[in-house]
Amino acid sequence: MSFSAYPEYSESSVPWLGRVPSHWSVHRLKHSVATCKNGIWGDDPQGDDNDIACVRVADFNREKLVAAPENPTIRNVDASDLRFRRLQKGDLLLEKSGGGEKQPVGCVVLYEGPPGATCANFIARIALASEMSPSFWRYVHAAIYSANLNKRSIKQTSGIQNIDQQAYLDERVAFPPPDEQKQIADFLDHETARIDALIEEQQRLIELLAEKRQSVLSRAVTQGINANPAMTETGLC
Repeated sequence: MSFSAYPEYSESSVPWLGRVPSHWSVHRLKHSVATCKNGIWGDDPQGDDNDIACVRVADFNREKLVAAPENPTIRNVDASDLRFRRLQKGDLLLEKSGGGEKQPVGCVVLYEGPPGATCANFIARIALASEMSPSFWRYVHAAIYSANLNKRSIKQTSGIQNIDQQAYLDERVAFPPPDEQKQIADFLDHETARIDALIEEQQRLIELLAEKRQSVLSRAVTQGINANPAMTETGLC
């Protein structure tokens, strides 16, 4: 896939970014954020007005970079503890704790579930600053993760990886103008959907080939490789 060049580029002075379009600015990631608040696990559901849907890391779709659980976990959380913790469509969810050697902590997904839910204590809710495109910024975080920049902010304690939120949000990234953020996000939404469809098609082909492989194997060991063999009953069911 080729991309059209911009008229002019400037050095970002950020090694992982390199040169960026001259009309883009470079700031710390925290400038894209209005608030970043750790989630809460609460108590077992009580069947009262404080029962609330709670998004867990297990609800993250890491391939599609979204969280929209159909059957979320229900927890009981006092209304006074939900300040800045009620999720809205378009929020980003940062995995703060967990991970492992093969899947480091620090995945970020876009929340696409109904408003009013909350997130678990291993997650931070990121509400974006004004004019920031939610879909664009999930891809920025995905690029950070792909470049392993999240590892610089990981602190290991008792076998669980933890992200130092302040250090993570101090990473420097490129900021296109708001209208261009949306254009880039729309492009990536379309292209990733197309690639996902191709992957699904290939997976189905792999399944069909696996069925064909088993069929060939079974026929060869039960009937041989003669195209027209003389058959006889084995007497076995």
